[in-house]
Parts: sequence; C-alpha cells; structure tokens
Amino acid sequence: MTYFTRIALLLTCSTLFACSDSGDSHNNTPVTPPEPSEPPRPALALTYSEAPIALDGINAEFAADVSYGDKERNVFDIYLPRDCDDPTPLVIYIHGGGFTGGDKGSAHENFGNDIREFLQNCVAYASINYTLLEVPDADGDIVAAAEQGGVLTSMQDSARALQFMRYYFDSLNLDVDNVALYGGSAGAGTALWLGTHDDMADPEAGDPVLRESTRVSAVGALATQATYDLIDWTDILAPVIEPFAALLGGTDIVTVSQAIGTENYLLTFLGATSVDELESQANIDYRANIDMLELMDAGDAPIYVHNYETSPDDLLNLFLHHGLHAIAVHDRAVEVGLESVGYSEQPGFILQDPSGEDHVSFLMRHIR
Repeated sequence: MTYFTRIALLLTCSTLFACSDSGDSHNNTPVTPPEPSEPPRPALALTYSEAPIALDGINAEFAADVSYGDKERNVFDIYLPRDCDDPTPLVIYIHGGGFTGGDKGSAHENFGNDIREFLQNCVAYASINYTLLEVPDADGDIVAAAEQGGVLTSMQDSARALQFMRYYFDSLNLDVDNVALYGGSAGAGTALWLGTHDDMADPEAGDPVLRESTRVSAVGALATQATYDLIDWTDILAPVIEPFAALLGGTDIVTVSQAIGTENYLLTFLGATSVDELESQANIDYRANIDMLELMDAGDAPIYVHNYETSPDDLLNLFLHHGLHAIAVHDRAVEVGLESVGYSEQPGFILQDPSGEDHVSFLMRHIR
C-alpha cells in the first residue's frame, strides 16, 4: 500500500467516524415526519327521554330534537338499540309534506312497527326535520320565494343530517358503511335523490361534517315522485294528463300547473322567478342536479319503490303520487342495471314485484 493510499484511507475512516452516530443527540439524518392524524372527534351530547312509541320491552334509548345544523328545523330524533355488541346500521326516515309542511313526528305516528322491527334487529332509527319552502299566494312575491333556493335547500338539509350522524358515529355507535334512507312523498323523493346523486362529501370543507360521505346502501321510496325536474312530468304522466287536456288547456306541466293554481309552487320549487326563467341555462343546470332518473346509474343504492292508488277526483294528489312515478323509477333502475323492487297499485298501471318483499325487509337486507 503506497503512502498516498494509506493517507486517503485514514482520511476516509476519519470522515466516516465523525459523521457516524456516536451516541450523542446530533444525528442529522433527515426523518420523514409522520402523516398528521385526524384530531379526535368531539362527543355528541345526547339527552335521553321517554320514547314516543311503545317499545314493547326492546332495550333502546331515545333522544329528541338533536341539532345537526344552524337552522331552526335542523333537528332529528333517534332511537339507539342497546343490546347490540357491535356498531349498528342506521335507517333514516325523511317525512313528506310537499316540502312545505310535515314533521319528523310522522315517523312515530305512522311507522311504529317499522321502528320496533329495526330496533329488534340492532338497527338504529332516526327521523329528521329539514327547512320548508314558503310558497307565496297568487299575489305574493315570487322573487323573494325563489331566493329561498328551491327544493335543493330542503334536500341539502337532509344530506347534512346524514353527514352529521356519520361524523358522530362513535357517540351513536353506528356502522357508517350500512346506512339506509326511506320516506314518503317529499321524503321519498329526497331519499331517491341522495341514493342516486354522486357523493357530495367535500374533503376541503372547513366544517368537518361536510367532509362525510352522502352515499347510502339502500333507499325506500313510498308514494314517491320519479324526478324533481318537474318539467319532465309532462312525459311521465302523459297517460294521466291527456284525458284532462281540454280541461287543463294543454298537457305540458307548466300549463297544467297554471290550470290547477300551482304555478307559484312550481316556480318556488325550482328556484325560478318566472316561467321564462325555467329555460335559462342556470335553471336547466339546477333541474339536472335534482333529476333522480338521469342521475341514476348501476353504482347507486338499490331502490324499493311503492306507490298506492290515488283518486282522479284529487288532481294534485293524482299528479304527485300516481303509480306512473313508481313505474318510471323501477323502469329506469332496470335500464341502468340497478337492483329495484317496485310496486304500483294504480288501477290500469299495476306493478307487482314477484318477491312480495316489503320496505323494511328490503332495507334490512342491504344493511344487515
């Protein structure tokens, strides 16, 4: 080994020794910091009270008027089963009332058997309120009415209620991957909208509740409307409208609404200030966002739909709840390859699923 080789070797060893970790605290090796973890979620404080229905010995607790947002009607009631080892699936009921009335209390009044059956099977049950639209009379201020934001205002409240319960899943002991929705009339349509709409979770939202998913495992729609692009009802309800065309002055839904005195409802519902505005690009886009039939695809929540017989003596109820709405939903589901169990009891427009399955069994099948 030459002199210069020995010198180079000594210098190399000295450098390596100086840079090595010799047990002191001066290790300069860069360390990748750990990914920041989500901060612990706050506990949801609940005040339990006597349930408004007889629980027939079921071990469950009930909390009323739990706030899920800042608006007056942003409240829900919830039943939590207690004889369950694991986090429980959740069913959310959305009340009807044409988005102008109704209350979460209709769940307790009309669906007590549903509630008991879900609780017996370790499924939590919630019933929600949401913001209602105020529709002006014929001489009222339609501009102010449109500023409420249309039906999206009500439905987005329901979306937030779902996200809120998911956010507080730990406090509520919920299995957030198994959530189903159902409701009647406006509640049915809202459930359909949530079941067919792309996920509305906003990962960048400052409000952590809004980062939660809005996707669900199943939907039940009782006495539903097929779509909230009301202009499309012209085609969906054609067999109903055409016999009354002379009386109504036409068959398009705008003419029909004017004939039966519901034009302001139509405009308020769609967030428009005039019939002409319905053809603006902004309103066309708005209507596309609430068109459950067009939003539907094979990756959506399976759908149970059941519309009952309506009387031709009540034209408004006939248009709102006709069996043709259920048939349109079921046919669209079949078209896109989505599971659907459908029923229509309207004479002349019968739809009967061969399974005979009811809505409770259907929802349970998809979340248990």
